[in-house]
Amino acid sequence: MSSIVALVSAEPNDALVRYLEDVGFGVRAFRSPHGAPREGTLVWLTESGSDERTIVDTVRSWLGAKARLRAIVVTDRPVRLREAADDARGRLLLLPAPVFGWQLVDALRDGGRTTP
Repeated sequence: MSSIVALVSAEPNDALVRYLEDVGFGVRAFRSPHGAPREGTLVWLTESGSDERTIVDTVRSWLGAKARLRAIVVTDRPVRLREAADDARGRLLLLPAPVFGWQLVDALRDGGRTTP
């Protein structure tokens, strides 16, 4: 498990950043996944109604060929994003929104081995 987390959200959540930092993760917040460094784990809190194709393409691009990268996508439509999860060689975890901090911690520590 990498302790580096790039937390992406249109509305930064300082409380969530502090929560993740308090349990041992190094967190950097971003408003867009395009600015997130390609290291550790991308945690993307997508906006309701986000375009699925854009999410899939962005996650695939971010993960690239680096086997040690992981992504966790929190979405209001996880079933519609299964295509991305199936194609990410087990490096992508989809969580249904809304999500609690402890759920993210569990997902980060789990290594992304399961999808809904």
